[in-house]
Amino acid sequence: MAGPMADHRSSPSRASSAIGPLLRCIGCATMVGGESSCPSCGRAYPSLGGIVEAIGPLSGRNRITEAFYGGPSWERFRPWERRFLALQGGNRRARRPILRHLPASATARLLEVGIGDGDNLEFLPAGWDVFGVDHTRRRLEDCLRRFPRMAGRLARSEAEALPFPDATFDASLCVGGFTMFGDHAAALREMRRVTRPGGPVVVADEVPWLCRAGIGHLIGVPRLDLHWLRLLGLEREFIEMVFELPRNLDEIVLAELPGADRRRIWGGLGYCVVHR
Repeated sequence: MAGPMADHRSSPSRASSAIGPLLRCIGCATMVGGESSCPSCGRAYPSLGGIVEAIGPLSGRNRITEAFYGGPSWERFRPWERRFLALQGGNRRARRPILRHLPASATARLLEVGIGDGDNLEFLPAGWDVFGVDHTRRRLEDCLRRFPRMAGRLARSEAEALPFPDATFDASLCVGGFTMFGDHAAALREMRRVTRPGGPVVVADEVPWLCRAGIGHLIGVPRLDLHWLRLLGLEREFIEMVFELPRNLDEIVLAELPGADRRRIWGGLGYCVVHR
């Protein structure tokens, strides 16, 4: 049965809305229990403006993407993302082949990894308990401004070190960003770990070779693609990173999620991985 695509999402029940009681220390795996620090190792988990900080220093691709999504480059580039979605039939239609793999139930506890501004929230059932993580604080702040009901449900966290115990969620969702994660294997393991056995882990993004499909790469002069991507508002460090993204995501997915179903979406320019 196809999963949810709601027309409108009203405020969810607050009975189990606070993310604090769900937190597990990313350092020692002790339950934090809604406190501001780990009772075992003392690691701090402050809640700042309705967003819990559960993250360490960023490095590699995660550091670069945090600077991109948290800075002016993302605002300059975002109109191009909207054009891409328009070519797929619009925001709702572009997300339909992804969200259909989520549970077809009136109630569920969902974790969205890389929640960003919360673009998927309006398409989820009103009765769901939704929590979100992202390693870019500015995106979480924008999500909270758009959806004030998400206060107490968001954490700044890396996908590779999710601050939750095993089998906490009925489903995990990641739409966009996965291709650029710092450690794809670790992120997949974590999403599978925090999702109950049999619950779907759904991951979708653009194909990793998309930024290498420009004329410069096709004729063997990649610096030409660097030039026009700079004109779109992207920083050099970010462009060089996406040019070097791993090409073997299929191998990584199959190694970490044996039996996962991988589907083409967005006219072959994207992929959707589903594992139960």
